[in-house]
Amino acid sequence: MTTQNLTVTARERDTLLAALRYYQFYRMQGHPFDPRKDDLIDTIAATSGEALDLAEVDDLCAGLRGNVHALAAAG
Repeated sequence: MTTQNLTVTARERDTLLAALRYYQFYRMQGHPFDPRKDDLIDTIAATSGEALDLAEVDDLCAGLRGNVHALAAAG
């Protein structure tokens, strides 16, 4: 098993938690559901403030894959 240490901001952590809860719920239901009706996901993602936008989500995914965070490198 490979392990990876990563540092995330509070907002990024909240997005990861929301995604994991979404996955957990999806798997428990056995079928997809409409995330636009699931207030829990938005609540978790915005626990520390504003939820990540699409560019920030892409940046976080890149970081999780071991790539440089594009937004951090540009700034």
